[in-house]
Amino acid sequence: MKLSTTFIFAFGIFIQANAQTIDADARSSIDEVFNHVRANGPGYAVAVIKENQIIYNNGFGLANLEYQTPITDTSVFNVASISKQFTAASIAILLMDGEITLNDKISDYLEDVPNWAQDIEIRHLVYMTSGINDYYYNPRANGTDWSSLHFFNIDTAIAASFGSGGLMYDPGSGWSYSNINYMLMTKIVENVAGMPFSQFSEQRIFEPLGMDQTVVNDDIFQVIPNRASAYNFRDEENTSGLLENGYLSHKGSGDFLQINRNSPHHGGSGIFTSIQDLVKWQMNFQTRKFGGQEFYDWMHRTEKFQHDKSNDAFGLVWGEYNGQPMVWYEGGDWGVSSYMTRFPDHHISIIVLANYGTARARDHAFEVIDILFDEGYVK
Repeated sequence: MKLSTTFIFAFGIFIQANAQTIDADARSSIDEVFNHVRANGPGYAVAVIKENQIIYNNGFGLANLEYQTPITDTSVFNVASISKQFTAASIAILLMDGEITLNDKISDYLEDVPNWAQDIEIRHLVYMTSGINDYYYNPRANGTDWSSLHFFNIDTAIAASFGSGGLMYDPGSGWSYSNINYMLMTKIVENVAGMPFSQFSEQRIFEPLGMDQTVVNDDIFQVIPNRASAYNFRDEENTSGLLENGYLSHKGSGDFLQINRNSPHHGGSGIFTSIQDLVKWQMNFQTRKFGGQEFYDWMHRTEKFQHDKSNDAFGLVWGEYNGQPMVWYEGGDWGVSSYMTRFPDHHISIIVLANYGTARARDHAFEVIDILFDEGYVK
């Protein structure tokens, strides 16, 4: 099944035409959650969607401290592990196209798979149950560490994991959060589709959904319009390691460190996107215009393995809050923090993106969620 792109023009207009506002008391309460943001510092982009309408949308702080650019709903953030749902969506599309099955061995699509990894299936990657040791537990060939200050790509990471010598456990018998699973998924997509993963994502997901500010950053030299620069506080915690390893000669002045993304690894991370585009993504889980019910079902599909964890879906996690089912994912990296969740029974979503590392996007998202419960938007 090839996904149609014909609906998107009307869909984009729908977002603008139906934007509404949350009531004044709830808006004020949500604003207060982010009142700690410095006027001259990094901050947050926040949105709440209810029944396919944006009921709250605001930016706090600056997207770029050098140019004093304010954060808006078009500021483009590195969303770190929230990227995983888009990697999984690419797998879902290939499943719908009939190009792959979840039972396929990864060795059917990838070269140089070690003998000890021959029994791993695509399903084991999707659900984090492959047993492959993540790359950063293994030494790099050039002897440097896995800090993002040192360039590495997914080929470097895969080589390190495949060089580990064996699995942590038999596929399906254990669970471990691992970026390498999703890096390998991008390679499967590339080999099946015959194009770079970033191109496949753009053609088959971002363009059809009108997500024109979203990219897979597999190129660290790429110009990303409206990019929200990443920051950390210039404090003891964030400078001690830099000083120890010679990246800083002295602690320096000012309140913030600017964090540059020097490694174009993707699959488990690497998506740059905006609130405006994530609203379109979240709204589609309600309208189901892109991909229909079949795509929705794949993205929310769970599977039981020979271990206790069974709430993972396709780059998403099922959970519960105040007795209500929710679907969520979190992202965090040096200089960024993000959280996105949806209460499917109430057609309400919350998105919080931040451009500094200690922003605790998840915690603040739950403060917003508590306000929505208190005000009756989620019952």
